[in-house]
Amino acid sequence: MRVVGGIHRGRILYRVEKPTTRETADMVKVAVFNMLQIHSGVVLDLYAGSGAYGIEALSRGADFCYFVDMDKDAIQTVIKNLKMLKIEDQAKVFQHTDERFIKGLDESIKFDVIFLDPPYDDENYQEVISKLQSHLNTGGYIVCESKKQTEIYLEIQDLEKIKNKTYGIKRITIFQKK
Repeated sequence: MRVVGGIHRGRILYRVEKPTTRETADMVKVAVFNMLQIHSGVVLDLYAGSGAYGIEALSRGADFCYFVDMDKDAIQTVIKNLKMLKIEDQAKVFQHTDERFIKGLDESIKFDVIFLDPPYDDENYQEVISKLQSHLNTGGYIVCESKKQTEIYLEIQDLEKIKNKTYGIKRITIFQKK
């Protein structure tokens, strides 16, 4: 697994060596980031795993990233990757559940991109997105990675589904805030 674009392009990232953590294929990351065109902003990598999505965003110009995962090994891997790339000053890392992180999130914090890649057996997108939508800037994106069979339907007026595509066993669904 590597960074596929930006200033850290080609750098190999450490993986979380657990069967419960799925890494996103380079082809999928390329497709997602080509669509987003990140040049600045604040990012949330919820269910971060190795931190590949957030690190990719930082490599491509994001200003800051919040990495959140409840797994201790995942958090240690994120920290190791940030240190290796010397970008730990552009990040905050939290070992929390999604619920605990969102509950403690200051009202003033706004994101330009939110990545949601939860474990496939814990896909509660509607609930998590409902809680996070007030923290998304207008024009901002929510990128959801799920198993191919999962269709994400939202009943949130301010969010528009702009992409829904499968890549092998994964589905990428992207919403944009109006």
